[in-house]
Amino acid sequence: MKTDDSCSGCGQKDTCRQAYEKMGRAEGPNVAWKAVVAFLVPVGGFIGVLAGSQQFLRDRFKENMLILVSFIQALCITLLVVFVIRALRGPIKKEHCDKR
Repeated sequence: MKTDDSCSGCGQKDTCRQAYEKMGRAEGPNVAWKAVVAFLVPVGGFIGVLAGSQQFLRDRFKENMLILVSFIQALCITLLVVFVIRALRGPIKKEHCDKR
């Protein structure tokens, strides 16, 4: 790892280098898709439910109430889906956390 001027006076620059080299050689599963699913799917689902409920409830509520009711409905459905998925997957297993 190349050190620049900001690291030249640091007493821990070798420790940092070793830590980054160790992380670069780490073997483990790719978590990119899990991160996409964990963050983008709930957000996308929330936006989808919000847009759908706006269309579905448009004739039933005034504009101010429509926004509030649609937001609460989207929030509840998104939380319900997240809780169901977590319940189906079960708790995080300790051996997944301890792998290094």
